[in-house]
Amino acid sequence: MEGENKVVFRSSIVTSRCDQRQVNRVRNHDTIRSKIARAAVRSFLQDGFEHTTVDDIAAAAGISRRTYFRYFGSKDESLVSKMQEVGILVAERLAQAPVTVPPHIALRDAFLDVESHLSEFPDRQRALANMLRTNPRVHGAFLLVQLEWIDELTAILASRHEGQEQMADRFYAHMALSAWNLAVEQWLDDPASTLRDRAMQAFTELAALLPTAQHGAPAGAGTPDVHASPEAPADR
Repeated sequence: MEGENKVVFRSSIVTSRCDQRQVNRVRNHDTIRSKIARAAVRSFLQDGFEHTTVDDIAAAAGISRRTYFRYFGSKDESLVSKMQEVGILVAERLAQAPVTVPPHIALRDAFLDVESHLSEFPDRQRALANMLRTNPRVHGAFLLVQLEWIDELTAILASRHEGQEQMADRFYAHMALSAWNLAVEQWLDDPASTLRDRAMQAFTELAALLPTAQHGAPAGAGTPDVHASPEAPADR
């Protein structure tokens, strides 16, 4: 019996080490992929999307063309991946919201929290957002990415009530994303404005259209204020 226990123990150690190596490989892959994507964005903003080649991106990232294609299948994918990262951040913030917070408030706070990170580089974000809006090829890819955002946000909203998706979950995801997109458009059209102010305005007006803030909140949770101010983002 003692020998069997030692075998099981050694086996568990080997399995644990293999799992850790797998985790490290995934992390390393994601780190390099993110590095390439950042280099791609810099290249696109500097030279324009159409004039930037995969070779340009690879050079900016300090890698070979062959290495680039280990992580991305085209130059479009490197830009799309950055947009996917934004969607993942919004989804993570939404998942952290207490179920007592109404869906539209939780969504608003998730978008605004992510905006606080994006606003660290306002000029770059404005240039990138303008490219996403004005370049037909890039805009089309971005719309597809946003469909992924909606699916993810809908799934998280559904998990707030035992995981059974309801039509309201998808409505809330669509409305929140529409409010965000409208805020971005108005921000781009008014250089003197801030994205946060435009987003606050859009979400406030969205809340005013809803007959009650109780939708999706658990019974007995009380009636929250639809115009409640978002909490200040956590220190980074």
